[in-house]
Amino acid sequence: MPFSSSLATDAGSSSGRSINIEQRPGEFYPSFFENLPSLKGKTVVITGFSRGLGYVTALSVAKKGATVFLLNRKSERAEESAAAIAAATPEGTPSPRQIECDLLDFASVRTAAKLVKDFAPDGGAVDVLCCNAGIMLQPDEASADGYDITASTNMLSHFLLTKELMPSLEKAAAVRGEARIVTMSSGSGFGKPSFNAKFFERNGGKLGDSSYERYHQSKLANLVFTKALDDKLRAKNSNVIAVACHPGVCATDMLVHVRTTMKKGLLLDSVPTAEDGSIAQLKCICESGIKSGDLWGPDFESQNEVVRNDISPPLVLVDENVKTTLWKLCEKATGVFEL
Repeated sequence: MPFSSSLATDAGSSSGRSINIEQRPGEFYPSFFENLPSLKGKTVVITGFSRGLGYVTALSVAKKGATVFLLNRKSERAEESAAAIAAATPEGTPSPRQIECDLLDFASVRTAAKLVKDFAPDGGAVDVLCCNAGIMLQPDEASADGYDITASTNMLSHFLLTKELMPSLEKAAAVRGEARIVTMSSGSGFGKPSFNAKFFERNGGKLGDSSYERYHQSKLANLVFTKALDDKLRAKNSNVIAVACHPGVCATDMLVHVRTTMKKGLLLDSVPTAEDGSIAQLKCICESGIKSGDLWGPDFESQNEVVRNDISPPLVLVDENVKTTLWKLCEKATGVFEL
């Protein structure tokens, strides 16, 4: 399933500069995709579907028969991708519904969540919320709500979206036995530095730290959030599970942006494709036997096998204090989230 992709040199900017390449087909993805179960009768919500991992993931679940809600900021690229996904949707499956969602504006996120609940089948039931969208190496700027744009996009708005859609996830779990929250993290969230609360306070544009440090903190937060959410869901015996994934290094627009920012060659042919990079996320969405609180991603050494890891030290610097602190910071930004 090769696909054409416009890989932005700056994934979060409005410059409009891009590099058009023809993505080569994945090495492992085709057989993996063929063996995925049908998703007919299930509803999947995904953020950031217009390019890269999000596009492959949205296209894959649509082809497997899911009712798909596509959440993205408004752009020409999003329109083109939504049309391509709709064209690939099997006959008899509802056409994907595109909903504008700007992760730099909490009001936009709340509106998007309401529209999902209004239009999702089975009284607004959602089987999978895929928190895929992310940005990296972005300027020290504030979101519409005053938070760092990297923290807002990668963590705070996904916390808010999860909070708003939790009743819909619980509804699907009650009807079909399980629902899932799948959060895309990154190997950049592993190890030191440890969690720092200042990156999630209302001081966007005033942090002064490196763009990579802001990204690391946001990706660490994704993992801490998954673990904290898992704790809360298990405490109430919920049939909703929370899992995290990471793609390894793969040929996406984010890699182009990073390599360009660092003034290095793109090397797109020397890393796994976006299709292969999407396997961990698709596994978390589709396959049975996925356990809440787990982290899935490519094997660090071989990169040809997706493996399970614990969200725990020394890989992930998480403890009870960090989980509690992040949750309170997210609630302060977006509102109380009680399960």
